[in-house]
Amino acid sequence: CKPAPDYLPSPEACLITGITPQLCLERGIPEHAFAAEIERAFSQAGTIGVGYNTIRFDDEVTRFLFWRNLIDPYAREWQNECGRWDLLDVVRLTYALRPDGIEWPRKEDGKPSFKLEDLARANGLLHEAAHDALSDVRATIALARLIRTKQPKLFEFAFGLHKKDRVAQELGLPASPDMAKPFLHVSGMFPAERGCLGVMWPLASHPTNKNELIAWDLAHDPSELRDLDVETLRLRLFTRTADLPEGVVRLPVKGIHLNKSPMVVGNLRTLSDAMAARWSIDLEAAMRHAAIARDLPDMSAIWPQVYARPKEAAPDADEDLYGGFVGNADRRRLNQLRGLSSAELARDRT
Repeated sequence: CKPAPDYLPSPEACLITGITPQLCLERGIPEHAFAAEIERAFSQAGTIGVGYNTIRFDDEVTRFLFWRNLIDPYAREWQNECGRWDLLDVVRLTYALRPDGIEWPRKEDGKPSFKLEDLARANGLLHEAAHDALSDVRATIALARLIRTKQPKLFEFAFGLHKKDRVAQELGLPASPDMAKPFLHVSGMFPAERGCLGVMWPLASHPTNKNELIAWDLAHDPSELRDLDVETLRLRLFTRTADLPEGVVRLPVKGIHLNKSPMVVGNLRTLSDAMAARWSIDLEAAMRHAAIARDLPDMSAIWPQVYARPKEAAPDADEDLYGGFVGNADRRRLNQLRGLSSAELARDRT
């Protein structure tokens, strides 16, 4: 892809990949044509876009690429029976619950490494060069095939979670407070020493994002939520640990995005006693904390205040992807504009 005239590439990225702006200008195609090719590949009916840590990184890059070039940034993720999935958290789920059959490499500090190149090397999978796109693709396919071969039931379960409706079903959503239930959640936000695993309680749906669940880590007693006001909740949710006042700790609250293929398990019996002991997870304490969470007062009026965003200056148009959804009329207009030539686009006034 040819770099835009108003964009400075990252020197670090150029050094890592060996791809310079000069090379892109010589061999690349304009960004709008590049974006159209990506859209065409991802939009093939019945296909799922899969990668390694792609939902948190690559997919965001793709969304903004589409946004800049008048393409619907979300359509390829759900239209035509398409979807997206991320193998990284599937690897973590395998490590936490069904690790047999996979070699788990260690870093120098003894903690497990979930880097693609380390897993490929430890399991004898082809991976010629880290950060080389084609090499990464081949290693990701080989790792997915290995997990599917060694733990087929887990693989099929995890694959089903690429659909947000399936995630909601696994969590028993939507649920009234008296019908809520604890669940297992695997995430890189939890330390590897505890298997990247937490027993969670659904507190509420996010007040402005219907695809996000606000959840409490049941390793901790939720009783304190009874007495916290809006400002204290905001302080302990959104302030970095290093910036908190002395003696104040962050709340063990995590957002779980239903549309980002989260690894969630509704059946707590999936976690065997042996695996719970291995990850130092006290299930009895978690159940006590779940009972406390169930009896918390209604906080539905508080969460909208806690998550209310302060008004910010209008962002650059190219960066305003999450400023709101494009309406149907504007989407039709954008599709019309995409069909115009450069000359027509320059003089179009519709």
